[in-house]
Amino acid sequence: MGRTMPGRLLRLSVLALAGGLMAVLAGHMWGRYSQQADASGLERYLGAYVVPDSKDLEPYQSAEGRARAAGAQEASALHD
Repeated sequence: MGRTMPGRLLRLSVLALAGGLMAVLAGHMWGRYSQQADASGLERYLGAYVVPDSKDLEPYQSAEGRARAAGAQEASALHD
């Protein structure tokens, strides 16, 4: 019970200040990283790890999957 209201207020304000400072620092570092990544062309190399579009996966679908996709396209064309 030895804690006083000014002590708690001081502790809370120091924690809030430290959290705000960390947020600003993280934003600054992210900005620098994105600038360097854009300048270095890093996205060209990371593109291999991004999930491809579904149209790129079409040759790898089973016959059943292709038939299901074609049926869905025909059904959507009928509704239009």
